[in-house]
Amino acid sequence: MGDKDLATSKGWTDAAVRPFESLGRALEDLFDLPLTGPKAVNTPQMDIRETDSTIEVSLALSGVEKKDINLNLTENSLAISCERREEKEEKGSGGYRMKEQSYGRFYRAFTLPSAVKPGDATAVYKDGVLKITMNKQKTDKARQITVQ
Repeated sequence: MGDKDLATSKGWTDAAVRPFESLGRALEDLFDLPLTGPKAVNTPQMDIRETDSTIEVSLALSGVEKKDINLNLTENSLAISCERREEKEEKGSGGYRMKEQSYGRFYRAFTLPSAVKPGDATAVYKDGVLKITMNKQKTDKARQITVQ
């Protein structure tokens, strides 16, 4: 018995079984962006790792050319944007012809967990993965202040 059959037998509505499905449709209508299906807006997977001295961000950006990636870094924030443009043309036998174009934009900005040195940051794009390494700023240790 599938989830839908179980839900129907218990008298539940589709909204009770899939409460976020209607929210997805509402967001699609609001922003006119498809969230599911072949034209869906994809948000790349991102990992943020913090060590004692660095913050490392890793992003999967397959199908993007290095020249189309833009990074804006301040001491406290990182903004990543890129555009993907792809055009394929195939010609086959019997007059078959196909031409596909795809285009997409991505933008993500967030506050960093610690202040970094923007001038020391490095970014490497290899095999569809963008790796950004940022050195943390040294913070002064707290000190006790005597009230006079």
